[in-house]
Amino acid sequence: MKKILLSLLLLTPAFAGAKDFELMGKLDLFGGQYFFQGQSGALNGYGLFDAQLAKSFSSSSGFFISARSAYTGFKQVDELAGGGTLFQQSLDNSLGFTWIKRYEGGYSLKPRAGYKSELFRETKDEKWGQGLYDSNRYEGGLTLERKTRLGLSTPWIYQLSWDLYYNRYTRFKTLASQYGQELAAPDPGSRTLDTLTNQLSYDTELDLPGFLKAEIFAAVSLIGYPDQKVINSDGVYLPSKRSDSYQALNLSLSKRYNDFTLLGQVRPILGVGLSFANLFSNQSHLDTDPAHLKFIRNFYDYTEVRASPNAQFTFIGSGLITRLGYEFAYRHYPGRLKQNADGTYTSSLLSQYSGSFTAEAVYPLARSLDLKLQGNWALSRSNNRYEQVYRYNYSSSMYFTGIEWRF
Repeated sequence: MKKILLSLLLLTPAFAGAKDFELMGKLDLFGGQYFFQGQSGALNGYGLFDAQLAKSFSSSSGFFISARSAYTGFKQVDELAGGGTLFQQSLDNSLGFTWIKRYEGGYSLKPRAGYKSELFRETKDEKWGQGLYDSNRYEGGLTLERKTRLGLSTPWIYQLSWDLYYNRYTRFKTLASQYGQELAAPDPGSRTLDTLTNQLSYDTELDLPGFLKAEIFAAVSLIGYPDQKVINSDGVYLPSKRSDSYQALNLSLSKRYNDFTLLGQVRPILGVGLSFANLFSNQSHLDTDPAHLKFIRNFYDYTEVRASPNAQFTFIGSGLITRLGYEFAYRHYPGRLKQNADGTYTSSLLSQYSGSFTAEAVYPLARSLDLKLQGNWALSRSNNRYEQVYRYNYSSSMYFTGIEWRF
């Protein structure tokens, strides 16, 4: 992946002058500091390289190759295996290929294939590539797109997609599967986090009159766990495998308002997003700790709602762009029970809410070079007090500044 990214950078001038080739992308380099649960971390960085190389064979066919690499040096809580897991650093690399074939009537067919690698460091002394939750994702899909109009003045784009994902955790294997025969222990399977996902999605975008833009995204994902067996109340792992169903609906609306003269000519864009999601799983959970032995059906099921108002202000004279955003999320688990700090179960159901505020300023230094400053504050709270396995309650903030080069 490093060689591919370096080659794309070195060949930028050549591709820019080649016939029917187009290379575009950006490179972000930031430094800053994070604060987690009131404790400050050492100065660290964030880097992102994102590039697309496009080739046209004719007005009706072509392809593009996308490459992306992102390093995050700040603490983060990512959801894995049904709960939040804390990581010190992460590194994501991805490579994709998409073919485009256009037809009459504004239709396009876009088959694609891709690969993504995710590396996590849970501790500072852990070596890259040795993380328990490191994973590789292999993906492919097919998109049918149409560009048309509603009436005479409303551009309309919609897409219907089918995607297939295979996620493999390269180092995660259950201890029971490795030593079960020697200890005569139940065997839940070996690679219990590996998943095979089929997803159907619909995405539509409308440019409405009055500088109003609307977007709707809906998806249904069927997630299979090829090597994770279902457990019953007796602690027996059945021959049947875990199977999840995930549904999501995202709605967003934004409007560009007339420029106003406060502090110079300023162009405002205000928006709001709403998201609804739920997960259904046939997998249950058996807590085998003798101090609080408990069998919980529908342990992984949840319903979630998110709301995210946002605003952007562009100062026409200087080119300065400021963005403000807030996201509130509420998640309810209809089967998972709240636990006290000592792990004992209560009769209440577990719920969690979180809020995140982001502020960003972008100032152009040159034609393709921007200075960026960003800050983020996040808070997660839950009625659950037992956090020996997953993180439900935490606060974090970070700031970083740097440059973005667009090519």
